[in-house]
This record gives sequence, structure tokens and C-alpha cells, in this order.
Amino acid sequence: MALLTALMAMMMLLALGAGLTLTTMTESLIAANHRDGLQTLYAAEAGIDLAISGLRTTPDWSGIATASGGTTLLVASLADVAQRSALDPRFSATVVVSFDPNGDRDVLLLESLAIGPGSNRRNVQVTIRRLPPDATGTREIETVAWR
Repeated sequence: MALLTALMAMMMLLALGAGLTLTTMTESLIAANHRDGLQTLYAAEAGIDLAISGLRTTPDWSGIATASGGTTLLVASLADVAQRSALDPRFSATVVVSFDPNGDRDVLLLESLAIGPGSNRRNVQVTIRRLPPDATGTREIETVAWR
């Protein structure tokens, strides 16, 4: 009888341990997927920032967005662009630029698609506008919408 009770107690502890192990593994996978999703979103935002940085040095925006569906402005792995080995090379960003549908040549629409590990994909769409020149002739870029 004591042997049967001990075996039953062992089986209950084994089931409890297996349940806790499964829960821990599931929570770890959920946390890793959430982390990868956030990092992919940050990669998409970094692609937008890199594109805007390049547009600051472009004096004439008329030749940038020539195709009707937009022009690809940036396709890169973030580790290559940032020139840092600490960044995960599995993250890449593609930024497409197009003109404002209303016809304003000082307004551009930027769309960044980032792809990360685990088939994570994130899109960021930004509308920017080039301000009139200041006293020095410099034209700043203003973010109109970010989503």
C-alpha cells in the first residue's frame, strides 16, 4: 500500500513538473516573439530615419519618386548600414518613397517594411514635408504624420 501511495505521489509531481515546464517554455517563446516583433518595428523606424537623413542632403526632390508606385530609396540589412557588428544581421529594411497624392512636391510619403527573424514584418508609414528656406537657405524637414 505504501508503494502504491509513493508511486501516485511521484506521478502527481511528475505531471506538475511537466505542466510547469510546458508553461515556462511557452512563456519564453511568447516573450522571444514579442522581443523580435519590437526589434523589427525599431528596424522599420530606423529605415525611415536613414531615408530622411539621406533626403536632408538632397536639394531637389523632383527626381526622387519617379515611378507611379513609388521608388525604392533604401534596401539594406541594418547591420550593414549601421556598420556595427553588434546588430543582428537578420533584420532588414526596405524604404519606398512616393510623392504626395495631392501634388505637393515638397511632401513625400515614406513607407518602410522591415523583416526580422521568425517571419516578423512591420510597416511604418511617414509623411514628411520640406519647409521653406530659412535665412541661411537651409530647408528643414518636418514630420507631418507617423503611423
